[in-house]
Amino acid sequence: MTSIISIKNLNVTSNKHVMLKDINIEIEYGDCIAILGPNGAGKTTFLKTVNGLIRQKSGTVKVLGMPLDNDIKSKIGYIPQNNYFDSLLPISVRDVISIGISAQFGIFKKFTNFDNKTIEDIAKGLNIFNLIDKPIGQLSGGESQKVSIARVLAQNPKLILMDEPLSNLDNKAQTDILNLIDFIYQEQTITLLIVVHNLTQIPKSCNKVVLIADGQIIDSGKKEDVFKHNKFKELYNL
Repeated sequence: MTSIISIKNLNVTSNKHVMLKDINIEIEYGDCIAILGPNGAGKTTFLKTVNGLIRQKSGTVKVLGMPLDNDIKSKIGYIPQNNYFDSLLPISVRDVISIGISAQFGIFKKFTNFDNKTIEDIAKGLNIFNLIDKPIGQLSGGESQKVSIARVLAQNPKLILMDEPLSNLDNKAQTDILNLIDFIYQEQTITLLIVVHNLTQIPKSCNKVVLIADGQIIDSGKKEDVFKHNKFKELYNL
């Protein structure tokens, strides 16, 4: 299969500290990948590098077969960690979802009736249409995360990156988001990379795992295979 992400000999440093070292990986179209590892391992740095938010010291990163320019970045949906909104922010859920359309077509795009219908259809599909005109700052953590997912879907991306999408959510909200991730993966032709904090937060749809420790990929492959290896068991004291 063709790779949607191709990374070769990647090294990333910050203030002379090595963040990622000798990263080589090919990620195929349609994969749903859980990125695991201890705190400080380099998981978020890996995600940000794929999204072009951190520039590599050496090596190459290609998405959709191309270097990370603005055109390619518009095809990447990114949900950062702790994606919260100020309670005083004077914009609605509808406004936040519309940002995804602007990311796809440019900030000067004039919104059409079709665009507005797209926003409403996405909100209905994610069961947040009842919130669409509510101020974004008044939502719960789980509701805010659903709106963030709606925003990236409005962008119509080929690749979605999620950095610990369940962090600081209660059990019910975590279950809702996990079910939503599975729903999106099953309904759309899309590739997902999801940083998870612990094993219980891996969506069922994730068919592969990338294991990162000390800035290096120490194992990757099918979930069931990685979980059998000693490197994984040692890292998680199993």
